[in-house]
Amino acid sequence: MPIKSMLIKPVLFCALLAAGAAAFAQDSVDISEKDYRKMLQQTINSGNYGQNQNQSQSWDARLKVVSGTVMVKTVEGDEWSRIAGEMPLDPNDVVKTSADGVAEIYFDDKGAMALGRNTELEISSLEQEDAIFVLNAGSLVAKIKHFLNEKYKMQVRTAAAVCAIKGTEFAVEYSQQTKEASMAVFDEGRVAATPAGDTGKEAQEYLLEKNTEIHFSPATKRFRVTPLSGMGRHRGVLGTMRARLTALKGWKPRSLSRRAELRSLALKGKVIRKQLKERPVKSRAVKRGAKARAAAKRVKARQPPAEDEE
Repeated sequence: MPIKSMLIKPVLFCALLAAGAAAFAQDSVDISEKDYRKMLQQTINSGNYGQNQNQSQSWDARLKVVSGTVMVKTVEGDEWSRIAGEMPLDPNDVVKTSADGVAEIYFDDKGAMALGRNTELEISSLEQEDAIFVLNAGSLVAKIKHFLNEKYKMQVRTAAAVCAIKGTEFAVEYSQQTKEASMAVFDEGRVAATPAGDTGKEAQEYLLEKNTEIHFSPATKRFRVTPLSGMGRHRGVLGTMRARLTALKGWKPRSLSRRAELRSLALKGKVIRKQLKERPVKSRAVKRGAKARAAAKRVKARQPPAEDEE
């Protein structure tokens, strides 16, 4: 057996043994040594001894509806659910805003992201070491704190380009109609943008630093970073994200069970409201038709009989 393996297993066993003993002492649970060793071995085989560590490496992402219609589609189904208030987000969720919809997404107390109108964003991964968001359409503006640890990585992908984020103030746009994408960095940070399809060692990477932008278009073969201009229209939203990030101090992560409960309430609540909303719309249409018929009858009743006209 390799020396490294011989050293790791005893150390891991001792650590788990100490942690388990402390836990059982705290809860005053009476258990035999045979049963404890059996439980410990099952824990090692299942790999659950690292569960808490893995959980802490994912962003506690939460969606907040600011105004208008905002919908979410989960990995469990193909239907959109309209959301009101707040909802915890999980990987593979897709958030969609309508023509009047505006939403915000928070990542612990480290980041705030605003989704514009007619925007569709897929939450591909929430791992802090490799967080990935896919912008299928629309725009987003974000304020992310500088990552002090190199293991924290974040990407925003579009069909036209990929943006590697390293703690910054940035905006991304993508149009499904023109297949064009734009990225910008504001007063701090940097973004590394790579055109979609450029892979391998020769992939061209464009570095955006503060107050610069870049535009990717299928009709353009050569791209260049330019001073901030058209993307500067997002500064107003950026100011809001700065304020949101300041207000996130004192963020308290929620347990997995609490997150699941809140997600269930958010999704089920909108299904009920959607059903209730459809019924009044139908009844109002029927009422309008009935009122129109009643008005026609009243008009007809006021008309003189045919014999009087003679």
